[in-house]
Amino acid sequence: MKSLAGTCRWLAVGLAALAAAGCNPARPEHALTRRQLIDAHNANASAIPRLWARAKIALTLTDDGGRTFSWGSTSRLAGANGLLLYACSPQPLGPHDFVLIGRAAGATELFRLGNSASEGVYYLWYHFGDHGRALWGRDALAGATGAAMPIDPMQILAVLNITPLPADFAALPAAVLTLSDSSPWSYVLTVIDRQPLTGEIVCRREIRCAWDDRKEALPYRVDLFDGAGQRVMTAELRDYRPIRAADSPGAAPRMPTDITIVWPQKGSRIHLVLSEMTTAATWDRREALFEAHRPGGFTSDQIIQVDKELNAQGAAK
Repeated sequence: MKSLAGTCRWLAVGLAALAAAGCNPARPEHALTRRQLIDAHNANASAIPRLWARAKIALTLTDDGGRTFSWGSTSRLAGANGLLLYACSPQPLGPHDFVLIGRAAGATELFRLGNSASEGVYYLWYHFGDHGRALWGRDALAGATGAAMPIDPMQILAVLNITPLPADFAALPAAVLTLSDSSPWSYVLTVIDRQPLTGEIVCRREIRCAWDDRKEALPYRVDLFDGAGQRVMTAELRDYRPIRAADSPGAAPRMPTDITIVWPQKGSRIHLVLSEMTTAATWDRREALFEAHRPGGFTSDQIIQVDKELNAQGAAK
């Protein structure tokens, strides 16, 4: 009996060790360099000069009056209720043309969020019953303290894994690399840049990529930070799929198609499920314009310039 009891104890210890090993896999033997990671990312992004995709959208917004409301669905039974359009700027780091359009049955537009490079503005407008706002800000001041939207289109574009990362390691903006020291093992690319207005160098974005000898190093989580270093947005990226590309000599570029983005301080979130992604479909960049597509009916107090109190020199107006 003693022998049997001892055997059982050793068996229990062995099973526990195996379970622990399964939960905490060994540190990967090999690691990519910062240059390898960024070159791979940018090669994928360069194969996506334009993008057209259908979208299932579910969003929750909390307006400036503290009212929270939700719209849309991403369930398997739901149909697409939106469209995502993107066109890369001649300047690799942007600003780029981008728009996410939400539609009701009958193609009635209920919201748009995006950026218009020609107008130099980013924006969000929505009209859900008695909930309605049109908010906009200047690209030059995007990310400045005091300029905030319930859902920031510039931040959404940053998590789609289709825009280039800074590749010059001796200039700003720059991406620096660290390796996580615990499971899940991850490459952590931190994008640093000067804060608009103040010029202070701050952490703007943190991108976590899988660090696994058996997997490709694709981003699975992105966090964005404000000038004070507080996390203001978290995005979870899942289900990478190929984009149908026009005249692509190599492997098709890929992007996440199941994206959950949360702004915890604002009480807002958006869930996107993308399909039919293609670079072959052309679309007019004027589709990203703010003024041309902003519907009438908004009162003057519903049209809000989020950086109105700021100017390019950093002083309040």
